[in-house]
Amino acid sequence: MAGSSASEVIFISVSHNITLMGKMWFIVMIFLRVLILLFAGYPLYQDEQERFVCNTIQPGCANVCYDLFSPISLFRFWLVQLIILCLPYIIFIIYVVHKISNDLTADSSGHTKALPLFKIHQEPFSKASVTKMPLVTERGWTRCFTGAYILHLMFRTLLEAGFGAAHYYLFGFYIPRRFLCQQPPCTTQVDCYISRPTEKTVMLNFMLGVAALSLFLNVLDFICAIKRSVRQKSKKKVMLEKIYEEEQCFLSGRGASRGIDPNASMAQPDLEAEACHTGSFRLDLSHMYKPTYHHMIPRSLLCLDH
Repeated sequence: MAGSSASEVIFISVSHNITLMGKMWFIVMIFLRVLILLFAGYPLYQDEQERFVCNTIQPGCANVCYDLFSPISLFRFWLVQLIILCLPYIIFIIYVVHKISNDLTADSSGHTKALPLFKIHQEPFSKASVTKMPLVTERGWTRCFTGAYILHLMFRTLLEAGFGAAHYYLFGFYIPRRFLCQQPPCTTQVDCYISRPTEKTVMLNFMLGVAALSLFLNVLDFICAIKRSVRQKSKKKVMLEKIYEEEQCFLSGRGASRGIDPNASMAQPDLEAEACHTGSFRLDLSHMYKPTYHHMIPRSLLCLDH
């Protein structure tokens, strides 16, 4: 791959297709969710049921009251939330790696032919050379997956909003110090006491705040991805127009050079080159999307980004 290993190409492609907001979301997920949950949440909730004390000796009453107080373990709820929220992100990365690996495999097996950028306008287009072009990281060419990235962002945002609503509905914002229970087999109203309620309340609100921050970053990431998609489409139109113009100049000069009049054949390429550099003719954009030339453009040239 012209000085770039497969791992470098895959890493650059993945990094190129994830926006800055997406990378910030990943940092928030790792440092403010996973690490906090493992090092602060697990010690706080590991003895949750053992320290749930009720002032009764009725067999089974404490277990029923604890199930009524906490139908779902808050710590396990956070674990499931983190795993499910990371799934769209991981699936998108696996999809990008799979596509890039297929391109690299096709390139190494000799099924494709790399054409340098400065030779595109010098050689006629052929199906073998433009169907698939390998990634040239030295010149900044990488495949883009903006559509797949926006799709995974939609799923991630919906999951974040759903888990946030479920979090509020199941646990609220406050862990009480005392819980009143009157469920069979409890014969009377029983007072149950929760261990470390203040610390658990702080942890609960912290995780809710991080979820709100994550949702905000998802919205910003979605906006950035939409803007990047629009910018890529505009650059693609400019590139298509430029390539079409250069090809027309090349074909016109080539046809004129085969004329009968030698003086005309000598002068015509200079005139055509001058017309190409000065932009003396205009292109109808509707011609740019004809199948004859649209399928002749390399797929790598249709995806440019800073």
